[in-house]
Amino acid sequence: MRARICGDPESVFAERVNDLFPSTDLGVRRKAQTILRRVSHPTGFSLLAALEAGSEAMTGTIEDRRRIALVVAGENLSRQLSFTMTEKFRKDPSYVSPRYAYQFWDSELIGVVSEVMEILGEGTSVSGASASGNLALLRGMELIRTGCADTCLVVAGMQELSAVELMAFANLGALGGYRPGADPSASNRPFDAAHDGFVLGDGAAAMVLDSPAALARRGARPLAYLQGGASALDGHHQTRPSREGEEFVMREALRRSNVEPRDIDLVSAHATGTPLGDETEAAAIGSVLGAKAEGPWVNATKSLLGHCLASAGLIEAVACVLQMRGGYAHANANLVRPITEDIRFVSRQRVPATIHYALNNSFGFGGINTALVLRSAGPPGAWPHTRRD
Repeated sequence: MRARICGDPESVFAERVNDLFPSTDLGVRRKAQTILRRVSHPTGFSLLAALEAGSEAMTGTIEDRRRIALVVAGENLSRQLSFTMTEKFRKDPSYVSPRYAYQFWDSELIGVVSEVMEILGEGTSVSGASASGNLALLRGMELIRTGCADTCLVVAGMQELSAVELMAFANLGALGGYRPGADPSASNRPFDAAHDGFVLGDGAAAMVLDSPAALARRGARPLAYLQGGASALDGHHQTRPSREGEEFVMREALRRSNVEPRDIDLVSAHATGTPLGDETEAAAIGSVLGAKAEGPWVNATKSLLGHCLASAGLIEAVACVLQMRGGYAHANANLVRPITEDIRFVSRQRVPATIHYALNNSFGFGGINTALVLRSAGPPGAWPHTRRD
């Protein structure tokens, strides 16, 4: 089972350019259109996410742009492209595109985004498997707090796997919906007793981090605040989750953010839908944040979108901000029989909720654990949800 984005980046750009990028100047639009014809499927959609999030923040003189950084989350984003080129090489080496010489590097997305958006500050990629998005936000926060940048555009690239990687996941037993007669619409079941693995999703996300001074110069207001976060390793390389490691990063993220467990209103869980992963995380959440009656709402964005791998953490951070702004906690799709009654799971319908603080968990292969704390910038509906926020 797999959740796919319909269409291609070039056609999506053409259809929605005026809605998505109302103030993007004509030069940027033309540059984006030209580049979208030449780049891979995942790079194109990742560029669209970057433009939607950051087009108004990427302004000013060359000196100003030297103070704008770019952090890209994810690695091995274009595995399908690599597979295709391998097949072409086997038929005839001369069929391999010369563009592939720079497309197979993870730095391609850095170059594409920086060229179109004219970002001239520090640029780097951050990889940590499914924890990449959170790690990139932590890196962006560090660049701003240490004075290396005034603004940081964080982009989590779409990851397109080939049949080889998909088969590896299937053979590992990590993919859900492979049972005979499985219903595709009901196969994605984080935290449900019938969970049997994750459903792959397609997605990219981007977020702009600003210093207070940068916000003031633009006359902008924040949608939310990245209060703090933490990352730590389990000390092993396989796919075995560690309750101790997950508890540690949640507690450490709270400590670094100067937030008490009782202050958390929402947990955006990693929640892939794998039985061991869900059970371990549910136990860790209950231990750190309390039992159902006193604990926060818990939901899984992957239940709605599938597991978008390297971009998952940033997509979930965006979802946290949207829920803060909208005054709700989104549904847990297909959650019929929760694996535990000790957690305050959102049901299959979204619920009204005032969210002052949200905790976003992301855990990656290689024993990489991360947690972020996001703080609301005001009551729901306090400011219009516009590009000037």
